[in-house]
Amino acid sequence: MWVREKMKIIPGMSSQLMAVRIASELDCNVSLCEFKKFPDGESYTRVLDDIKDEEVTIVQSIITDSDLICLLQLIDAVEEAHEKTVVIPYLGYARQDKKFKPGEAISARAVARCLCLDTIKRIYVVNVHNNAILQYFDKDTKDLDASLSIGDYIAKKEITRPVIIGPDAGAKELAKAVATPHGFDYDVLEKRRISGEEVEITPRALSVEGKNVIIVDDIISTGGTIAEAATMLKAQGAADIQVTCIHGLFVQNATLRMFKAGVKEIIATDTIESAFSSISIAKMVAEELKR
Repeated sequence: MWVREKMKIIPGMSSQLMAVRIASELDCNVSLCEFKKFPDGESYTRVLDDIKDEEVTIVQSIITDSDLICLLQLIDAVEEAHEKTVVIPYLGYARQDKKFKPGEAISARAVARCLCLDTIKRIYVVNVHNNAILQYFDKDTKDLDASLSIGDYIAKKEITRPVIIGPDAGAKELAKAVATPHGFDYDVLEKRRISGEEVEITPRALSVEGKNVIIVDDIISTGGTIAEAATMLKAQGAADIQVTCIHGLFVQNATLRMFKAGVKEIIATDTIESAFSSISIAKMVAEELKR
């Protein structure tokens, strides 16, 4: 059994369940932390365990601005640790990766600069929206891929005639990575404008008639793209439609929008913890931390 006695997992406010799962996989301790808000809205963070001269791994997704502050506070709170690793299951601001208008901040770069502190040894992220933003991290930073975990989960469900569908061209590689190890068929949707008001969405190569479709994407936010895709796939004769994603933000009635469009089930990993987090990536992260 792999055991690192001095290693402690430090759970951030947004990733406490994952932190516990990672600690369980590594057979090491998870530290107790205190989080609260002052009356003026400022965040307070404290690590209650003694971490002096120990190896620590902080686990914290950046979903909100407060989560970023919490992560920075945790990094500062463990200053006496011998070695510090940071795991960011969901890296917020990663989609703001370039300038579209003069004077705009490249927010992904700004966040990376905040996190590239001298005291951190390495950083792990999970399926960042654009891998190119890793150049902004002046640290040993690795992007972990959860697509195998999704593919394995789908395979265990023993779905009859499954077809993995990417909702747009940007999801093609993810659909391929999920489908290929298990021999599933996969395709990507493409839009074709019929008129000024009408747009047709169809699979590029495969027919979905009578097949069980699993739509896969890296991030689902409002669910608008997925709902539109599900509606069109139903119209084209798809049987059951399930939706799987790595990062399930699910804002602005996203889940209701998708269910109303005919989606049977929504499945996400636990990079963002929710009722739909059926796939845990804790084992994958733990394997990396062992190296």
